[in-house]
Amino acid sequence: MAKNNLERRTFLKMCGSAALGSAILPPEKLLPGDAEKEKERFRLSKPRWIIYENGSYDLISNEIILKNCRPSINDQTVTPRNVFLGDSPKGNRIVYELPGGFVMLDLQTHEDSLAIGVEFSGFSQTPRWFFPISQAQVFGADRFFRQGFGTGGPSGVFPIVKPSQINTREIGPWQNWSYDSYLSFAFLGKTETIAIGNTDHSDFLQRSTIYCHRHRQRLHDSEEGDGHIFFEAAMLLNQTKIDNEYVKLPNLFFYTGNKPFETLQELTWRTSKRTHARQTSLTSYHWISKADTQKPYSFDQLKKQVDFLEQLDPPLPVQTLTINKGYCTIGDWLEPNENWSGGLDRAAREIFKSGYRAGIWIAPFMVDKNSNLYKKHRDWVIKDFNNQPIPEKSDEPGIFYALDASHNGVKRYIREVFGTLRKIGFISYNLAYLEWGIKDSYLVKKASPGNSSVQDFRDILGIIREEIGHGSLITADQTAYSPLIGFADYVKLVTPTLNGWKADGVEAIIRESYFSQYFNNTLWQNNPGEIELNNDSLTEDEKTSLALWIAFLGGTVGSSDNFNDWSAQKLEFFRFLEPAKRYQNAWFPYWPSEEEIKVAVRRYRNLRGWGVLFFNDQNVTVIKNFPILDFTEEDSAFVFGWEPGTFIPFGPMKEILVSLQPHQSRLFWLSEGNEPPPSNVTLGGKAGKEDFLSAGEEKDHGE
Repeated sequence: MAKNNLERRTFLKMCGSAALGSAILPPEKLLPGDAEKEKERFRLSKPRWIIYENGSYDLISNEIILKNCRPSINDQTVTPRNVFLGDSPKGNRIVYELPGGFVMLDLQTHEDSLAIGVEFSGFSQTPRWFFPISQAQVFGADRFFRQGFGTGGPSGVFPIVKPSQINTREIGPWQNWSYDSYLSFAFLGKTETIAIGNTDHSDFLQRSTIYCHRHRQRLHDSEEGDGHIFFEAAMLLNQTKIDNEYVKLPNLFFYTGNKPFETLQELTWRTSKRTHARQTSLTSYHWISKADTQKPYSFDQLKKQVDFLEQLDPPLPVQTLTINKGYCTIGDWLEPNENWSGGLDRAAREIFKSGYRAGIWIAPFMVDKNSNLYKKHRDWVIKDFNNQPIPEKSDEPGIFYALDASHNGVKRYIREVFGTLRKIGFISYNLAYLEWGIKDSYLVKKASPGNSSVQDFRDILGIIREEIGHGSLITADQTAYSPLIGFADYVKLVTPTLNGWKADGVEAIIRESYFSQYFNNTLWQNNPGEIELNNDSLTEDEKTSLALWIAFLGGTVGSSDNFNDWSAQKLEFFRFLEPAKRYQNAWFPYWPSEEEIKVAVRRYRNLRGWGVLFFNDQNVTVIKNFPILDFTEEDSAFVFGWEPGTFIPFGPMKEILVSLQPHQSRLFWLSEGNEPPPSNVTLGGKAGKEDFLSAGEEKDHGE
C-alpha cells in the first residue's frame, strides 16, 4: 500500500462516515451474466426549414417542432407591406418590406446546424429589441434548459408543464409562466436536444424565452383548459445607429444532437472559436483574503500570511495571493487607506518577492458617494432623464453609483487605474460588480448614446485588457456571461454567503457548477466558489464534500481562509486538491438529472485510470449500485478507495455500491489494470512537476 501522507483515521474523520459506510460488492453478486451495455455515441442531426408565402416558417426535426415562427420588433410581430421569398447561398431567404426599410431573414442550412441570419436595410437605427424567431409554438419537447443571466444564475433543466388550473377560486392566479435564458438555451425531448444561441456576443445581448399562455374557457374552469407553449429568441440592439443604412446581425444557431450535455458543448465550442475565448489560460490555484467590512484586511495581516507560507515545508503551491475589497474607498482605487502603509506597491512587492502572483479586487464601474472620484466627477455616473444620478442597489453599506461606460472621462480614468496597477506589479485582477457596466440607453441617460450596452461594456473591458497586458489574468464576478467572452480567464458562477447548507449558499454553488459545466474551460475557467475549511456553519462532511466537488470539476481552486489558521491535516488536504497546469473537465454521466446524487468522472489517461466522485447533495441517505460502464469504456475495472496520499484496494468490480449520509461524499480510483493512483498525485492530476493528463486532453474537455 502507498505511503500514508495523511493519517487515514484523520481523513476518515474529515470525510465523515461515508468513507467507512460505502461498500463495494464483487461483480458476480451484482451483474449475473456477461452481457455488455452498449454506449451510444454523440452525434449531430440536421432539422429542416419549411417556409410559407405569408412569411412564417417552421423548424422541423425528428422529434421537436417549432411551428408558425415569425420575426418581431419590440415585442410586436412585423406587419409587412410585402413579403418576398427566394434563395440564398446558404438556404432560403424571406424579405419583409416595412415602413422605412427592409428586414431580411436568411434561413440557413449548414452541414451540422441550422441558423437564422438577419439584415436591416434602409433604416437609420436598429429597433430596441429584434426577434428573428417569435411566437413559435413548441411540440415534441418535454424539458428545457435555461442559462441564467450570469453570476448566480439561476440555471437548470425544467419540465415543460402542461397548462392547468392551480386555483379553484373564481378569482386567482393561473398557470401562465415564462423563463428567460441567456448565452444558450435548449429544448430536450426523449431522444434529441436542440441547443439555441448566438455564437457572436461581441455587440448585442441575446435572450431566449419559453413561455406558457393559457386562456380561461369556462365560468369556473373546473376542468383543465387549453394552452400552448411558445418560444422566442431576441437580441437587445439598444436602437444602435446604423451606418450607411445597412447592418447585419449575428446568426442565431440551432444545433441538434442526441445527448443534451454534448449538444450544449457543441454550441459553446463554436462560440469560443468565433469570439476568441481565452482558452490558453493556466489553471488557477489561489488565495484571496476574506471580504469583511467589519474587520478590513491590512498589510500586516497580508505579511503574516506570506511569512507563514514561506515557512511551510513542504510548501503550499498556490500561485496567486489576492487582496480583497476594503483597501480603499470604492472608486478611489489608487488611494489606499491607513491599513496599507507604504501603498499598494509595497503590498505587491511583498507578494511577488515570495514567488506568488499579486492579485487585487476592483469594481471598475462602482463608485462610493463618499469617494473623491464621485465628489470630483459626479457627471461621470449613470443618470436618469432628469439628469439626476441613479443610486444602484447593493448589499454594501452606504450609497453607490455606476459609472457611465460611454463617458470619455470614465474611459481615461479606467486606463489610468489599470495602467498604474500593472506598473505597481499586479498580475491578477478580480473584477467585481461588472453587471453595473451594462446599461440600456432606453432606460438611462448616457453621455454618448449610439452604441449598444454590450459595445460600451466591452470597450471598457478592452481598455482594461490593453493596460494590464495579454499575460495578466482576469477573474470576473457579479457579471453577465455572454459579453465577457474573449476577456475573462476565470468567471465566478456564484457569489454565495456560506452560512449553512442553504439555497443562496452551498446549494447555489452545486446547482450553478452542475448546470454550467458545459462551458467550463471552453469560454473560460469556471470558479464555483472559494473553499472554506474553517467555516463553522458547515459540518466537517459538508466542508470536505464541497471542497472535493469544487476541485474535481476542473475549474479554479482557491480559498479565502487564512492558511495560518489551518491544521496540518487541512493543509495536506488542500495540497491534494491542487489542479494540473493543463486544464481538464470532469463530466457527469447522469446529467441533467437532479434526482440522482451528483456523480462526476475524470480521466487520467496516462495513468490508465479514472477518478469518480460520488457526492450526496440531497437531504436523505442514499444507498445505490452504480455500473462501472457508466464511468469508463469498460464494463469492469479494478477499484480503489482514493484518499489524499493513500488508497484502499477493493479488487475488480462491475458495480459500486455506495452508501452516503446527507451531504457526504466518496472518492474512487478505477484502474484499467491493477495499478493504484500514485501516492503523490493530486485530484487535478499533478505530481511534482508532472501532469498526468494525456497530450491534447485539454482540447477534449474531459471526454
